[in-house]
Amino acid sequence: MLIGADGAGSHLRAQLLPQAQRVETGILAISGKLRLTQATRAATPPAFFRGPTLVLGPRGCFLFGSAVEYESIAHPEGTRPEAGKAAVADPDDGTYDREEYVMWGFSAGREKFGIPENNTALADDVLKDAVEKLMAEWHPALRRLVQMAEASTLTSFRVKTSVPIPPWKTRNVTLLGDALHNMTPFRGIGANTALRDAAALRRAFASVERGEIELIPALAGYEREMIDYGFRAVRTSLREMKRVHSEGFLARAATKVLLRAVDSGFGSCAQVGVSWRVVKRAGHSRRPTAI
Repeated sequence: MLIGADGAGSHLRAQLLPQAQRVETGILAISGKLRLTQATRAATPPAFFRGPTLVLGPRGCFLFGSAVEYESIAHPEGTRPEAGKAAVADPDDGTYDREEYVMWGFSAGREKFGIPENNTALADDVLKDAVEKLMAEWHPALRRLVQMAEASTLTSFRVKTSVPIPPWKTRNVTLLGDALHNMTPFRGIGANTALRDAAALRRAFASVERGEIELIPALAGYEREMIDYGFRAVRTSLREMKRVHSEGFLARAATKVLLRAVDSGFGSCAQVGVSWRVVKRAGHSRRPTAI
């Protein structure tokens, strides 16, 4: 039995299902991070420390931000390091390599960045400059996070999505997670969907182990189930990507209402909102929007 869980660029998928495709969405994402020091903490909007924060910017631009920090188990009282790393680097005590940081991810239509199509070869400072130019009218606190990001942490990628396919003839080779149903990151459900795959596949193997069903029929059932919910998640993620990058007034207004309602309904467990008033230009203000 062979399971392909080798990610979006799966070589196994290419051999098993050469007809399965991933296509470009036209969105480019650039991300960076800052070590969590006292200076970084002071400069970061408080909402970032309450949970993932989404900001709808002008002209179809979008920003995601969040902080990664650990509880007192990693930093006994009075020992939280200024540099943002665990004070004890012992692989056996559960605190090894626990870097604390603030991260952001900025995305927009690729053409808005004004950079060559083959962006993978661009220097880190070029990527940062491209983001800063698109955020020129945003609130200074948000621009500062981009400016403070360490150049070596910058990464960029073209956002792609898989194309749904129907069930195939089952054999003793199957797929799991992004190897089949790779999706955009804008719904935040890719990892959860892969975990659902793992649970469904475990159930299939358990039924075979108990002698309730043969292997191939069990795998066929798993694949049909995975194809259904997996590509449903792909479509949902693609719709969310289009929603947060929309430039239409009605679509943006509907997105604000929806996400504010989610934020209000879940409170601190799903704190995803901060409203930043952007500097006024030409007598009006732009607002990378409250979610």
